[in-house]
Amino acid sequence: MNDNLSVICEPGDTQIVDRSFRNVAGVFEQLGFAFKMPGFLKTGAKQLDSDQANDTRMITKTKWVIESFRSQFRTWRFFSERISQDFLLNIDILVRTLAANLNKYRPRLFYGKSADDYALANKMLLMKNKTSHLQQLISNGDLSLRNNWKNILHIDNNIDFQYLTLDFLREYTCGIYQIKQSSAYAKAHLYDHDGKFEFQVSSSE
Repeated sequence: MNDNLSVICEPGDTQIVDRSFRNVAGVFEQLGFAFKMPGFLKTGAKQLDSDQANDTRMITKTKWVIESFRSQFRTWRFFSERISQDFLLNIDILVRTLAANLNKYRPRLFYGKSADDYALANKMLLMKNKTSHLQQLISNGDLSLRNNWKNILHIDNNIDFQYLTLDFLREYTCGIYQIKQSSAYAKAHLYDHDGKFEFQVSSSE
């Protein structure tokens, strides 16, 4: 396996994988490859801490491009089924040949070379190490997850919420694809709650 992997990959390659590769992480590192994988929840934890969550978001955003390109491979029968080990030594040639044809004759999925793309990448790198104010409030007990929350309809004071445009949300979330899923999520939520959303506000903030 080690020799075959060295044939397929080049020195200094970064291996971006899903969680199913966790048992062979050491093999990649021994071969000198950088290894990136989404984080795991610790025993008893309900969510990742901010550092792990940010790392996972960075990996997922990069992996999305890879998975989308891989889906084009699967339109060819050879790559849509289980590949025999007999082809392993030549798989790099087959992959490079098909990738070259896709790049030549199919629309590019993502260019990533514009000034906006570089600005977005730099923004993500800066935000990656930024401390989460919300997490600090929760960790310090200043913002209870259960207590002191009231339905907004039961509050006398008028709350002037900022109007959030789609452009603002895309910029705020760094273009995360979940924005596209928000409409379906909202419809499902409304269906389960008789067509109503319940907004709550914490009295501590």
